[in-house]
Amino acid sequence: MTRPEPESPPRTAAAETKPPVGESVDKVDGWGLVTGNARYTDDVPTPDTLAVRILRSPHAHARIRAIDTEAAASLDGVRAVLTHEDVPDERFTRTGFPYPAPAPFDERVLNETVRFVGEPVAAVAARTADAAERAVDAIEVDYDVHEHVLDARSAMEPGAPTLHPEAYENPQENADPKRNIVCETSHEEGDVEAGFENADAVVEGEYETQVVQHLPMEVNTTIAWIDDRERLVLRTTTQVSHICRDKIARAFDLNRTDVRVIKPRVGGGFGVRQDTVPGQFIAAALALETGEKVRLRNERKEDLHVSQTRHAQTLRIKTGVREDGTITGMHVDITSNTGAYGCHAFAVLANAAHEPMSVYPCENRLFTGRAVYTNRPPGGAMRGYGAVQGTFGLESHVDEVAAAIGMDPVEFRRRNTIEAGEGSFEPAYSESEKTLSTVGVTDCLERAAETIGWTEGPAEPEDDRYRRGYGVALTMAKSGVPSSEFSRCDMTLEDDGTLTIRVGVGDTGQGSETVMGQIAAGVLGLDTESVYVKADDTDATPWDNGAYASSTTYISGNATEKAARDLAASVRELAGEWFEVAPESVEIADGEVRIPGEDAMTLEQFAATAFEGTRGPKRRLTGHGKHFTALSPKPFAAQLAAVEVDTETGEFEVLRLVNAVDCGRAVNPANVRGQIIGGAVMGLGQTLSEELSFDDSGAPELRGLRDYDVMHAPDLPEIDTELVETYEPTGPFGAKSVGEVTALGPPAAVANAIRDAVDVRVAELPITSSRVWDGLQEGR
Repeated sequence: MTRPEPESPPRTAAAETKPPVGESVDKVDGWGLVTGNARYTDDVPTPDTLAVRILRSPHAHARIRAIDTEAAASLDGVRAVLTHEDVPDERFTRTGFPYPAPAPFDERVLNETVRFVGEPVAAVAARTADAAERAVDAIEVDYDVHEHVLDARSAMEPGAPTLHPEAYENPQENADPKRNIVCETSHEEGDVEAGFENADAVVEGEYETQVVQHLPMEVNTTIAWIDDRERLVLRTTTQVSHICRDKIARAFDLNRTDVRVIKPRVGGGFGVRQDTVPGQFIAAALALETGEKVRLRNERKEDLHVSQTRHAQTLRIKTGVREDGTITGMHVDITSNTGAYGCHAFAVLANAAHEPMSVYPCENRLFTGRAVYTNRPPGGAMRGYGAVQGTFGLESHVDEVAAAIGMDPVEFRRRNTIEAGEGSFEPAYSESEKTLSTVGVTDCLERAAETIGWTEGPAEPEDDRYRRGYGVALTMAKSGVPSSEFSRCDMTLEDDGTLTIRVGVGDTGQGSETVMGQIAAGVLGLDTESVYVKADDTDATPWDNGAYASSTTYISGNATEKAARDLAASVRELAGEWFEVAPESVEIADGEVRIPGEDAMTLEQFAATAFEGTRGPKRRLTGHGKHFTALSPKPFAAQLAAVEVDTETGEFEVLRLVNAVDCGRAVNPANVRGQIIGGAVMGLGQTLSEELSFDDSGAPELRGLRDYDVMHAPDLPEIDTELVETYEPTGPFGAKSVGEVTALGPPAAVANAIRDAVDVRVAELPITSSRVWDGLQEGR
């Protein structure tokens, strides 16, 4: 009998208590990871592979007048040399969203005009790395060097060089390429000017965030070849294998079925793997040109200097407030530096306002903003996706608003934060349902304040030279992009009673394969050792947008739960057929199929009987699920920092960071805590030390990783994690997301703690001792 795919069943917290959901089970890939047996892209043996090296631009902005590759191509061992003259003319966006993507198509595989230092100019494939490097050195390029601009405000001024004067496909809202504006947008609810007029005080502030890098442990690597069916195959580090396949196919005018993407283990994503990066296009071009297998592996310095970055932003915020703490109006204005290309420019800009502003639902809210081209490496997706920048500005500003009316910062937030039944600050183009059913932000605030001892305040050191302070920040993220993401899951009950799950979302270290296994096992009453998840090959897995926007558990998990319930329905129907009972009377629990009036059968016995055909035709039972939704339930967090400041030097130390998080139901609590800590540490890195700076020529000032100051384990403060579980009725087993929400708050929490300790407002990231010292001197 053919059954329609089941809709999401009604769920209640009491009904969904089957193990292993809610248990801290071991990661299904944990053994391979800790023993070193897991294979990443560069670990798979690839004999007779051509080595690839890239010639990169020394200029921030130039047109290639001529390029001579004759000497390079004539060297022994060189198989191909490609320039902009040898690749397709069609332009695209590397942005890792399905076509057409909310971004301008302003980039080619290799560009005739280079727009940042380090942009690829030519690519060489040779028998050895030495031959490839000699060939790169032999290429001669005649550049027409143009004026460049690095600052977003300067890029919009009259007389600034225009980075993209030619027309391109898919321009974004209010694009003005002559002024280097990729997009300009606004969103207002109510009347913000009326809100300011009705305020007892109006507070204004300006805040700056910096360029930072993702720095995943694995560098960007791609192996590409033509298989025995004349198809292009890429084995590559990616978060979005199906989208990567589609973008490569479109760029080279290939059928989707003629491209295959294999995603081995991925050594960290954090957003930089969301896009189809230049190395993937270049490796594909060289494989198509030579017909041989090629390997393109970035050096760490290349990844540091030329990979997508977090967008630097300037935020101007104005808030009206009454003496009782009521916010009457709020205006957030953002200028975002998107670098050389417009990938993610619009979406990151919008997210920087909409997520943090949603935490404070006043009647009069206005967001205005613009994203601007400059001659820096392109900004892209990065954990927190704009909300890191927006949260730093807004949560720093909220403390200033509280101070203006003499109110405690925690009390001010208590009076203004969003509650269940209220709506988030959604833009007009979003189809997301605004009203939120699960909102645990107030509970998070109370739990975090109690844990750190907010009411009592910090214990002051005996030496008056040092001062301590507490700071707070509230954060909100998303669970996938509403009305954008799609996931499908196919599931097979094997004849030994185990499950094979095929789902297109790849694990980038966040534990998605374990969570998918737990969800399926939870429906069918199995343990995770009886489940195998296949999620690494576009030939073998159904479409999934991929691992980004904190969508994995909510979007892909919902598809997996639907597939498991579909499979369970097949089991019940077959049991009903065999034993002539109503299918709904059949229970599946604890690895057993329980039929009224009959002895229970293990799922293994049931599957074997079905496959052997002893009770009728042979059956191999399967389940199928897909999920697409306009909903994006919001996880929330409260993050409180404790600092100690040396008033004689400006040096300071973060002593403690408390994270209280509402992620819905925690499918795997240990994994959730790992995500919370990982996000918090990443946020602390942006807060305290990380910055990719550029000299006046546009060249990165850092020589390599040794100069990029990431957080190390000995540098970390005491970190607390508090799970404040709600139950999201639309999520798999009540879950929402957790991967990004704690990366947002540390910058503002630390800045607010320093303000509490020594009355210095640091409004620019990273927060350094010199900036604290400057503030101390101004106050004396």
